[in-house]
Amino acid sequence: MKIRSRLLLFQSAIIALLLAVGLYGLHSYEQATTEATRVYDHSSRIVTTALQAQVHFKKQVQEWKNILLRGGEPALYRRYLKQFQAQERHTREAIGQLIGLLGAEAGGRQVAETFLRSHHRLGNAYRQALTGFDPAHPGSYLAVDRQIRGIDRQPTDLLDRVVALALRQRSERLAAIHARVAAVKRRILLLTALVVPLSLLLLLWSSDRFIARPVRLATRIARRISSGDLSGEIRVSGSGEPAELLQNLQQMQHNLLQANTLLTEERELLAKRVAERTAELHLANARLSRTAQAKDRFLATMSHELRTPLTSILGISEILGDQAYGPLNPQQLQASRTIHESATHLLALINDILDLAKVEAGRMELQLDQVAVGQLCEASLRLIQQPAREKGLHVTLEMADESAVITGDGRRLKQLLVNLLGNAVKFTPEGGAIGLEVRGERDAGRIRLTVRDSGIGIPPERIPHLFKPFVQLDSELSRRYRGTGLGLAIVQRIADLHGGSVSVESVPGQGSRFHVDLPWHGNPGDDWPPEAGSDGRPGGEDTTGAQPPDARLLLVEDNAQNAEMFATYLRHRGYRVTIAGDGAEAVVKAMELLPEMVLMDIQMPGMDGLEATRRIRRIPEMQRRPIIALTALAMPGDRERCLEAGADAYLSKPVGMKELERTIRKWLARC
Repeated sequence: MKIRSRLLLFQSAIIALLLAVGLYGLHSYEQATTEATRVYDHSSRIVTTALQAQVHFKKQVQEWKNILLRGGEPALYRRYLKQFQAQERHTREAIGQLIGLLGAEAGGRQVAETFLRSHHRLGNAYRQALTGFDPAHPGSYLAVDRQIRGIDRQPTDLLDRVVALALRQRSERLAAIHARVAAVKRRILLLTALVVPLSLLLLLWSSDRFIARPVRLATRIARRISSGDLSGEIRVSGSGEPAELLQNLQQMQHNLLQANTLLTEERELLAKRVAERTAELHLANARLSRTAQAKDRFLATMSHELRTPLTSILGISEILGDQAYGPLNPQQLQASRTIHESATHLLALINDILDLAKVEAGRMELQLDQVAVGQLCEASLRLIQQPAREKGLHVTLEMADESAVITGDGRRLKQLLVNLLGNAVKFTPEGGAIGLEVRGERDAGRIRLTVRDSGIGIPPERIPHLFKPFVQLDSELSRRYRGTGLGLAIVQRIADLHGGSVSVESVPGQGSRFHVDLPWHGNPGDDWPPEAGSDGRPGGEDTTGAQPPDARLLLVEDNAQNAEMFATYLRHRGYRVTIAGDGAEAVVKAMELLPEMVLMDIQMPGMDGLEATRRIRRIPEMQRRPIIALTALAMPGDRERCLEAGADAYLSKPVGMKELERTIRKWLARC
């Protein structure tokens, strides 16, 4: 049986019991009330009838007196006599009714019957006395009065006793009825006091037996199961919903045990697979790490091996171009320029590869500063003027706000623009036009740099592949235009690092427009320096002044050709140069000569340049004199390692002679 049905059954039984008690009490009370009403009515009728008989009897006696006292006239005599006879008859009738009402009441009935006999004798006496009464003789009433005087006392006393007995009987019966009603009330209260608590106890017991106890048991079991303890036994007894609930909990515990067993097996299998996969990943990561290290070592080695001869090629071609070794004829001058341009192009390719490696390794860090956009654009255009002039290209610069200033790395931003402008020059036929537009959008919080050209254009299906490394439009263009396909990939990386973006619009055969959007929130104020360096950053010290007289330089270089080239150029510019072939020799000569500046190569046999720099910094007189790292190392982190070792500046080989001299002058001017 369900819990609901059991509760309904118990509640119905309780309600039935309460109804029975209530009906019994109501019936008893109604019965007592009815009996009380009947007794009261009967007693009241007895009393009323007795009083009526008493009243009629007294009137009978009064009419007798009226006959004697006022019956002198015949008319009055007849009237009083008639009224006397009527009251006599009424008295006998009332006494007869009273005897019928008294029933078995022996005391009252006997007195009433005695009164009736006495009243009959009294009536006979009255009628016999009237035979001697003569209304015409007034004195005759005295004789009649003497004859019946005192004869009405016994009936009067008897009738008073009847009335008194009737009143007493009514009082006794009413008292008995009241006592009976009170007893009924007490019984009802007693039954109610017993039945109601018993019903409540029964209701509480049934609620606890069929609801609370199963719920408590199920709660304990569920709490135990939820805590993870599945070892306890669940006993199922009885029937109905509690038993069904326990059966469900028992089945749930069984299912959980099976699930936990399967889960444990799966967990062990998964742990085994994870361990195997982790081992595989460790091996793969180790292989990738070794591959990455091998790639870095390869790039570093190739960079060093390529930059070292390029240093000599660029340096000597620059010296020849400056005719430092004497005048050259036009063919020789053109040859030196061709050598210099080819070496410069090769250096640009190497730099692109290294820059891409830095970006992919996440080690390209920006040197943020305030950059004058106008000067940045002019410096970038100057770098492509010569190739543009050779192709007869028309170059324009359009700026809506020439005083615009942004926050960024001026050197990297110039690299970005030069890459885009270089591509514009490369892919624009002779006689075409290229341009650079600058538009500040203050509301949008950006500044847009647009490089446009009237070149060959880009097919729409090729545009999504433009910014992928080592990707060019097609093989025909690869053969026609030199390049590795790294320029646009680097452009996009630099823009991303600045929080900007790059987009392109192009029509094949009509040209292209490359848009670079960079964050811009207006100019910082009116105190912006009016002049800036070639990369748009604020200008530093004046490096064009006269060099310090008789400046002694210590040149540390393990490559004899490069050492001789640098020394020849610097001596030609008026410096006193001493050469050291390795790090140990550099430390010794630094202690002996105390030069004003050290030009330190880094990658050397024996003691490398980093260790030599650290040891030179321990010389008290050399602690504040500039040391410039002059190395072919250009991988991510190389510059930081040089500066941490104690170098003041870092120049990546191959370095231009004029750039080298500017750097020397700048740092000597600071000393």
